[in-house]
Amino acid sequence: MLAVEKHMSEKWCLMYIKRWLQMPVLTKSGELIQKQGKGTPQGGVISPLLANLFLHYAMDKWLEQTHPTISYVRYADDAILHCRNKAQAEEVLKTLKERMLKCGLELHPEKTKLVYCKDYRRQENHETVKFDFLGYSFQPRSTMSKKTGKLFLGFDCAISIGSKKRIADKMKELNIDHLSHKSIVGVALYLEPFIRGWINYYGRFRIWSLNPIFQLLRKRLVMWARKRYKRYKTNLNKAYDWLKRIKEQFPNLFYQWKLGFS
Repeated sequence: MLAVEKHMSEKWCLMYIKRWLQMPVLTKSGELIQKQGKGTPQGGVISPLLANLFLHYAMDKWLEQTHPTISYVRYADDAILHCRNKAQAEEVLKTLKERMLKCGLELHPEKTKLVYCKDYRRQENHETVKFDFLGYSFQPRSTMSKKTGKLFLGFDCAISIGSKKRIADKMKELNIDHLSHKSIVGVALYLEPFIRGWINYYGRFRIWSLNPIFQLLRKRLVMWARKRYKRYKTNLNKAYDWLKRIKEQFPNLFYQWKLGFS
């Protein structure tokens, strides 16, 4: 609330924020549970804003004052701190843990780790050379030089394995195989917002890493055709041939087809 009061002078707003922080929780069974412990209520409309405001002072400003040479990026409660060497990283991690404890927080014991960004310039051997951040996996990867066209070892990002699994789970949830649309056009229109979202976010870096996702989607579209048309029910190859013909006749029907995915 000290941080809120620093940025807001309206008393009625402060009153409502205090009420949000103190309000009980109504469970699905109708039971009213009084707040226990500290922190913002999970799912509360003001919670993400208050969490960011708290971490702005608990971590961001503290880092800028105590470790001015450290570059960092934070998104909500996920953060990356860039250090010059292992000794500096260990020292920053030690002091950051102490700072978080003073603020009533703790670093996640499993997700918090020191990562060596191995590439063609940094060739030492370390146990951990990979980390995930915001759905992307950062790790050593073969990269083509824009100047020479030759491959070299870079430290780059692409969609993470966990993100691929979440998209696969979403496809399963959408139940594409059993969609009731009368034609493939209806299926394409229904799926387009999801496909655009996946590509617009995860396709910003190494877009070809999305290929396994669209291979899975292709398989589900074939399964839809086999359930929708009797002539393909018992012949898998004919169903794949049918989808191939659709792609040739209407190359812009699915958003991923426009970008060269099958």
